[in-house]
Amino acid sequence: MTRTRTRSDLRIWPVALLTLAGCHRGNVFAAPPPPTVTVGNPVQKDVTHYLEYAGTIEAHQVVELRARVPGFLHQILFKPGAKVAKDDLLFVIDKRTYEAAVARAEAQLAADQAAVQAAESDAKIAEDLAAQRAGSEIDRILKVGRRDTARAAVAAAQAELTRSKLDLEFCDVRAPISGRITKNLVDVGNLVGQGLPTPLATLVETRPVYVSVDVSESDLLVVRRARMARDLTLEPGQVAPGEWRPVELALADGGGFSYHGRVDYVDPLLNPQSSTLRVRCRFDNDDEFLLPGLFVRVRFPMQTQAAILAPDLALLSDQGGRYALVVDEHDEVQQRRVTVGELDGSLRVVTSGLSTSDRLVVNGLLRARPGAKVRPQQTAGDAATRR
Repeated sequence: MTRTRTRSDLRIWPVALLTLAGCHRGNVFAAPPPPTVTVGNPVQKDVTHYLEYAGTIEAHQVVELRARVPGFLHQILFKPGAKVAKDDLLFVIDKRTYEAAVARAEAQLAADQAAVQAAESDAKIAEDLAAQRAGSEIDRILKVGRRDTARAAVAAAQAELTRSKLDLEFCDVRAPISGRITKNLVDVGNLVGQGLPTPLATLVETRPVYVSVDVSESDLLVVRRARMARDLTLEPGQVAPGEWRPVELALADGGGFSYHGRVDYVDPLLNPQSSTLRVRCRFDNDDEFLLPGLFVRVRFPMQTQAAILAPDLALLSDQGGRYALVVDEHDEVQQRRVTVGELDGSLRVVTSGLSTSDRLVVNGLLRARPGAKVRPQQTAGDAATRR
């Protein structure tokens, strides 16, 4: 059926067309505002260059206590893990056999000394008679020989007495150094010292402690050239006559390089297999916090010089190396290739590619695309305040 348009329908059409035209003008595209990023200036300050290596803590002295004479262990006179002083009595081995040996050696010495007296009297008489041609020369020779044999027997008896007294002394196992002692490895009543010397315990001295590191050949040559340029009389490991190079130590928990020591020894030979040189560092460890066997990092402070630093988080990397995002005078992001050095806290040394006048993007890195415009907001101070 055909619908006939009325006059009222014709009046509605202009209104609808005007409405559609108004909607079309309201959907015109408007570009979004540039993203906001935070920028800061790299900072220039004096930075100390370090050589950093890893190592483990070594005790100053470690002594294994062993039984030097055979016998049954009679006493243990220490608490495992306790501190002991030098010459403290730690173990006692049954002494009765050795006390009897000393008594026997003393008796033998007394007998030999009496024999010497008689032999000396006989020899003197024989020598006097021979001098007056009243005695036989052969008799003089025999009696002088007996005297000399008796004297040698006395010397042997004295040596045997000394050895017996030493064996008796070795029954008392004393601390040769001061330190902490481990638990006893043998209990009372066991036979020790039979055959090979029996380990009884271990003494460890941890004041001071050492850390030995293997310095690379390239670092070694730099240090040696600098030392030779200053003074030919300096010993290896010294920075001035009588002054050893300082060393800083950090533990594995990341507490920072809070322990300070010095170089103690430099090996005179380079290891040709690894091209490294062994250097030993000494730390006083007065509080005995550092334990032998702990994994640590040590660093040697070298020269101090001015450098440019930027937050390490703002220095990005890709297959081409490290780069930074910098906002230019037109508020456009530019990618800048940089060369970096060591860390200084949360900042990293930038050896090339940045200056203190650059506006470095330190926050909003994901919103900053090279070549795009941004709305930079300057941090208070400089980029070094970003932690």
